[in-house]
Amino acid sequence: MKAELSRLTGLLNHPEMAPQLLADRFTDRLEQTGGEALVDRPFPWLTRRGVVQRQACSDRRCDDGIRLDSGGNCENCGSVIHMQRARRARVAADMDRELPDLGEGERIQVLEERLREQAAIEAEDFVWRREQARAEQARREVVSAADQERAEAERAAAAADDAVRQALGCEDCGQQQAGGLCEACGYRRRTEALIVEAGLVAATWSADLNDQGEVAAVAADVRSSLEADIECTRDQFMELVAPGELDADPVAAASATAFAGLQAVEQALLEYRSRGLGRLGRTEEAEAEAKRAYATEQGRRWFRSNPNGADAIAAAAKAADTARERTAQYLLATRLEQLRDQAAALTEPAGPAPWSDRLPELAARQLNGDVTGMTIARARCDPSQGLTAAITNSPGTARY
Repeated sequence: MKAELSRLTGLLNHPEMAPQLLADRFTDRLEQTGGEALVDRPFPWLTRRGVVQRQACSDRRCDDGIRLDSGGNCENCGSVIHMQRARRARVAADMDRELPDLGEGERIQVLEERLREQAAIEAEDFVWRREQARAEQARREVVSAADQERAEAERAAAAADDAVRQALGCEDCGQQQAGGLCEACGYRRRTEALIVEAGLVAATWSADLNDQGEVAAVAADVRSSLEADIECTRDQFMELVAPGELDADPVAAASATAFAGLQAVEQALLEYRSRGLGRLGRTEEAEAEAKRAYATEQGRRWFRSNPNGADAIAAAAKAADTARERTAQYLLATRLEQLRDQAAALTEPAGPAPWSDRLPELAARQLNGDVTGMTIARARCDPSQGLTAAITNSPGTARY
């Protein structure tokens, strides 16, 4: 009784109605039985019939065709009845087409047999589909468990790797337990990269890109200016900090000052880019693009009647400004790419000289007496090799 009451509470939208519904069901079951006098064994009757929900369809809220939550007729039962009637009509039509001469009694008998056969087929199909669904659910559970196990293993491996990484010292300053790079050194690296970027940005409009010396001079001037800005920013930061506060935590103090320098360089880089776009927007390429955009916009069909009107001039000026800005951005990007490629070419290590250039030098080297004797002896034993081949294959020259 308590278990059924708890189950009903979970099914209903209004759990407080569960006791009344269970009492109504008990009353209906007694009326169907014929009264309390006909219940000779109360407990078995109660557990097997009195309080048991009888689903007429697959809906969990169905009880003898009545919805437990609303008290109305179960719509799903109506659908089942409709499907049963449709199946009966279909089987009857097929039977009448195949056996048109049957009498009424034989017709009913054959119809019932075919309906039983159809029901058995559908029941078998339902069992098969249920087994397939269970197998699919089991497979999904296995896959899900495997995925969860793999994810847990990956998380454990990542945690172990992170623990090992966190135990590493800083590559730059040697601070322990810094994860390979402490916060302050990370800020300094980013600051250095931005200083280099600012130098390249300044060189895009103030230096001859093909003159490495001029590009380097511009980068040096930018570096000097930014280092002065960093020092000024750090001095301002030190003035805002209470005396002795930085000495209490040197690591935090180093991170704070490094971050202040990074912010100064970031702001300066934005200014360099803005200045560069302004200068590149006044180049011949940008002016030519602006003129073309101006003429194109002014020559559109809706401005042809009055190309010098206020609307036409405003639209053409806006198009020219957009084209000029777009060209400046393109020039900045392409020139930065050129400068980066040149810098990468200068920093690449020189490859080994080809053998065609090294062999004459190796052949001209003097050999000691032991090696010379071995080489001459080998040449005499195999005249087809020749002296040059023997020298090349000798132990004394194999290391080059």
